[in-house]
Amino acid sequence: MNEGDSEDKKLKWRFDISTFRLIGRELITDRITALFELVKNCYDANATRVDVVFENVSYDNAVVDDTTKEVRVNPGSKVVIEDNGYGMSFEDIRDKWMVIGTASKRTSPFSPRPFGRRCVGEKGIGRFAVDKLGDKVNIVTKKEEDDRWLNVEIDWNSYFNEVSPDEREHIRLFTDIENKYDYLDRNEGSGVSGTKLIVSSVREFWSKDDISRFYKEANKIVSPYTLLNPPFKIYITAREYGWVEKPVEPDKIDFATEEAEITYRDGIQETLYFDKDKGCIAKKDGPLRIFGGISLKIFYFDENARRNYYRKYKDVNNRIDGIKIYRDGIIATPFAEAEANPDRKRDILGIDKRLWQDIFNRISTREIIGILDITKDGNPKIIDATNRQDFIDNREYRELKEFILEQLRAFEELKIYKRELKRASVSDELKTAKENVDTFAHSVNRVIETNPDLKKDLQPLVEQATKAGTSVKKAIEEQKKAEKEYIRKENMYLSIMSLQEYAIHIAHAVRTSLGKIQRKAEFFDKYYPDPEEEEYFKLYAKEIYQEMLVLNQVIDFMLSYSKSGLNFEDLNLNELVSGLFKSYETSLKAENIRSVVEIPDNLRINTNRQFFMDILQNMISNSVKALKGVPDKTIKCSGYISENDLILSMSDNGIGIPLEKREWVFGVFNTTTAESGGAGIGLYVVKTRVESLKGKVEVVDSEFGKVGTTIKITLPFKK
Repeated sequence: MNEGDSEDKKLKWRFDISTFRLIGRELITDRITALFELVKNCYDANATRVDVVFENVSYDNAVVDDTTKEVRVNPGSKVVIEDNGYGMSFEDIRDKWMVIGTASKRTSPFSPRPFGRRCVGEKGIGRFAVDKLGDKVNIVTKKEEDDRWLNVEIDWNSYFNEVSPDEREHIRLFTDIENKYDYLDRNEGSGVSGTKLIVSSVREFWSKDDISRFYKEANKIVSPYTLLNPPFKIYITAREYGWVEKPVEPDKIDFATEEAEITYRDGIQETLYFDKDKGCIAKKDGPLRIFGGISLKIFYFDENARRNYYRKYKDVNNRIDGIKIYRDGIIATPFAEAEANPDRKRDILGIDKRLWQDIFNRISTREIIGILDITKDGNPKIIDATNRQDFIDNREYRELKEFILEQLRAFEELKIYKRELKRASVSDELKTAKENVDTFAHSVNRVIETNPDLKKDLQPLVEQATKAGTSVKKAIEEQKKAEKEYIRKENMYLSIMSLQEYAIHIAHAVRTSLGKIQRKAEFFDKYYPDPEEEEYFKLYAKEIYQEMLVLNQVIDFMLSYSKSGLNFEDLNLNELVSGLFKSYETSLKAENIRSVVEIPDNLRINTNRQFFMDILQNMISNSVKALKGVPDKTIKCSGYISENDLILSMSDNGIGIPLEKREWVFGVFNTTTAESGGAGIGLYVVKTRVESLKGKVEVVDSEFGKVGTTIKITLPFKK
């Protein structure tokens, strides 16, 4: 009987010999991360000291292959990771260390007393990081109660060597490979424990920069705000580079321009915002987010602060390099933000990816140091990726990244605010300098008038003062010119962003109208002057005329927008809004969207047409996207006067904006309608334009009740 004919008909998974590569060198692609993982395992073992030793790993100790002339790492190279933790018994090695994905740390999440550390290695495959470092590893380990040291030898080559042709029909399984072990002769008795991983036949050279980079990552393994008792100390030895038991010290955080800290409590999550009235970063309470409560401390360094920081720490590894995430006090992922080569930077939080959007105002990882603390129990959905290069992509993690960027926005607004203050200060200083020079020249002239004999001696001073006054005046004019040019370019940039959205709708309207005209024109071409089709000729001629009117209306509206400059003019608000909705008519009909305008017929405003059009276009476009998949779709625009202000509201009964994102949505490239094509540009343009008109924009409670969104704009009702 064949095996497949057995009565129970059951199969078991088996693992090919190549499995070790998939969970070793091919999974953990970065050897810094691999070494980092092994050091973190020492933490789980209750170690208070870890020594990382590099031997014969430099290019200076390289050897040249006699046959191929290839330069190779010295055969005597080693990377040693030794700790004084509680060690492992033979049973631990057999039943835990050599069991893939063992659940021992998941079932016992805390290390033995008295340490009680929260274990950071729970996946049970971090040990395979040794495969990334070298071809062989010896595990020398001993528990306190044992008398002898256990030595396990693993040769990764035996898992890799090609099989002979005769053996190819036989499947070689991962679990078929046997590994030698013995007990060392030395007998140190009880009371001593620990584990030493000796990785030999190292695969790659380790330069001084490589080891420095490991130092840089290792000094972040414990949060600087977590006090471990007993401590966890790391020492690095690389005699080739003059390092002998160099202690790994946490980065010092000095010279920060600003710092802010938020935490959480009882369903409340603190968030940061920039207080424009006080000119500083402040905190406010909000609901706890879906990813759970977090604590975050951010240090911001402006240009002068960064210069001072690097001047002091130029000879050490301290770097200003972004935000690190810690779980229960231990770093969750080595992000390698400090890579000199930008192509190798992971930037998993997306902080630097935002720079191209607004390079002058965005905060980069080179301007902040951040420590974000989460916990295993409080943030269970923030899960390390198996390769340790990122976190698992899920809704909670995406929300966490968005939350972090929200907090950075407060620092970005502070950055802009300080730049504006500095610009105003420079302008004032130039004016004061001009006044002082003029006063000085006037005083000297008065002295000359009363003492003509001194004219010859004082005339050079008058000439110098006049020349200085002319130079200062020219500097003031140049500054004003540069400021105007900056504003002009910014306005152009914002208008282009608005036009991009508007042009999509215009193109759709034109394409739809031309399609209708084409079909009717083809009918005329085919059948005219057939008297039997006379009724259709009349009907189609009328419809072509109506479509041409729509096209003319749309094009005229677009041309009026493109011709508008930066001047203010009196505009009838009802006509302006109604005309804009008319230009969207084709798109709105195609989506079955009803538009409602409730603005008094005689309400006129003195404003900039281009700015106001940017505001309205982007709010309508935003509402159209929010109404995707919603029945009985409505967009409503209402306006009225309240004392000295114009109140303009745009409402829709779409998907709405969560309470905690009411401010966030106004940031550039922040969107809640990505699935409907939203790019996060529209509301940023709205906010920028409204503020340039000295107004205020905000998301308020929807006038449609529990559904939809209402965006309220308040503008000063005066010229």
